[in-house]
Amino acid sequence: MGGARGGRVFAGIVAVFAGLLVLGMADAAPAQTAGGGAEIKQMTGRVEVLRKGQSEWGPVTTGAKLVDGDQVRAHAGASAELALPDGSTLFLAENSRLAMTKVEFDDVTKARTSAFHLVVGKVRALVSKAAIELLRSRQSNFVISTPTAVAAARGTHYEVAYDATQKVTRVAVLPDPRFPEAAEAHHDNAYAFNQRTGDRF
Repeated sequence: MGGARGGRVFAGIVAVFAGLLVLGMADAAPAQTAGGGAEIKQMTGRVEVLRKGQSEWGPVTTGAKLVDGDQVRAHAGASAELALPDGSTLFLAENSRLAMTKVEFDDVTKARTSAFHLVVGKVRALVSKAAIELLRSRQSNFVISTPTAVAAARGTHYEVAYDATQKVTRVAVLPDPRFPEAAEAHHDNAYAFNQRTGDRF
């Protein structure tokens, strides 16, 4: 893992578990709180959405709301930025497809759940500071799964990529762009790993 330092970064920031995470993607999820779902904040190029229960993809525009069961995909040369109700942000890269598994935010208790499934491609998560504090107190859950692994946030900035051809998942911890000086100082702490189907940790 690149030495004890890299190991500490890995343990403290991202926990990755082998296998599929059963999050009930195909089942009906409990009713969302008023602050549930996500919003397409920005987008470039051809971005489409597949609404839950539908079979055809359709165009989407900035400001569109995504709820549990919806999927969004960015074609070649395209990208999308998704704003979550807790202040976190997801950046979907080109040639990528992401499913909204469960996104809930309770305005009263501030408890939150953010779970996504990356079908193919790459997504980067910039998790809010408040969400991280709640993660530590187990009042929050922020995970991105792929067909071969699950990445659960323990820090603020990480990236998940899934190569469907090779069936390989890659997770990388990244410097927080909100703190340029710290990002520059700790750039060598970025951690990445690859996992193929069947590999164990």
